[in-house]
Amino acid sequence: MRPGNAWHALMRRPWRFLFSRWPWLAFVYLLASAAIGVVLLPAMIATFLLLPLWGIAIGALERRRTRLLGFPRQTSGHVPLTREQRHIWLAVRVNEGATWRESAGLVIDLVLGWVALAVLFVQGVCLVVFVFVGLSGARGPNRITLFADMRIVVGPDNWWLVVPIALFALFVFAYLNAVLAAAQATLLRMLCGPRHRELARNVERLVQSRSTLVAAFEAERRRIERDLHDGVQQELVTLAARLGMVSLELDDLAARGTATGSARDALDAAQGQAERAMATLRNTVRGIHPAILTDHGLRPALAELADRTPVPLSLDVADFGRLPSSVETAAYYLVTEAISNAAKHTDATRLIVHARVEEETLTVTVTDDGQGGADEQAGTGLRGLRERADTLGGQFTIVSPQGGPTTLNARLPVLTESGEQRASSAR
Repeated sequence: MRPGNAWHALMRRPWRFLFSRWPWLAFVYLLASAAIGVVLLPAMIATFLLLPLWGIAIGALERRRTRLLGFPRQTSGHVPLTREQRHIWLAVRVNEGATWRESAGLVIDLVLGWVALAVLFVQGVCLVVFVFVGLSGARGPNRITLFADMRIVVGPDNWWLVVPIALFALFVFAYLNAVLAAAQATLLRMLCGPRHRELARNVERLVQSRSTLVAAFEAERRRIERDLHDGVQQELVTLAARLGMVSLELDDLAARGTATGSARDALDAAQGQAERAMATLRNTVRGIHPAILTDHGLRPALAELADRTPVPLSLDVADFGRLPSSVETAAYYLVTEAISNAAKHTDATRLIVHARVEEETLTVTVTDDGQGGADEQAGTGLRGLRERADTLGGQFTIVSPQGGPTTLNARLPVLTESGEQRASSAR
């Protein structure tokens, strides 16, 4: 069984470690560290103000480089940003703790890089000395000065002693390099990797921001619905009333013997157009956000929907009272999308809706008796339902085998934080 990383390799028997790939991997890692240290020093001096950016770059490099020593792949501690958020990339990164930990990792990389350079230099000098002493002794007796007043005499009779000394030095160097490399990699992984606390905080912020967006979106839908109802619709009602007054005037003129045939035809066409415009606007307002859903809740809204659907709708909806508006809206549009799909794409003759609240979760299931084969990727409606459920922290599933039936299911939490949302919505 192969060891997982450099630390595990160091715990193996010495001969198994020495004749494995790990001493060479540690040497390559330290060599790369020395190169990074040499490159970073002038770069940091020249661009000191860009220290956080250098830290981000080094963090990304180290998360990959430590895999050389057998450590598992490590994810970034930074918050992911979408393409639309690239313009605030720098502002977000500068305010993240992960950026400043990576900046600390940059400084450590610089220091340990020069330490690695010094260690490798000393090891290289020692190996050169061993080779020089061995060759000098093999050629004849020579007095060699090692350090200061330390001198040795090497000749054909004792030069071979250099060989075991050099092998022992290689043994020490291999373990020293592995320990240094593993220690550096472990320290940098601690600094450049994600923190569970930060990940939990980021998830919490994401959930809160998504909930805020949903609430703002639903508020905007209701505002548009009110504006259309109180503005454009009232204007059309006034127009219809004026046309009615014109009709009365035409009747009066006709009673006096005035020819009003062409004017009557034009007026009838205008009245018909106004009535169609009002009907279209009424359907549009109902599609944006039904007033009954806002005023009375999901159960009455579904009952009203059942009275005007092109496909018969059977309701099995528990009396669970009022729910958060975003949850009621998501459940309502799940049913309307199921009705729309059944009417447009299947020969379904009936839909059944089940809705229950259990363990603070609303479960809505819509089943039709059509031929099935619904594809979530074929249109935006089903994808929109999944996105809406995901935004609310819920789940959306679709089961639609060929031959039917098609079942849409959504599980939506009705509480967000401390149980106050449902209570406040009910009030």
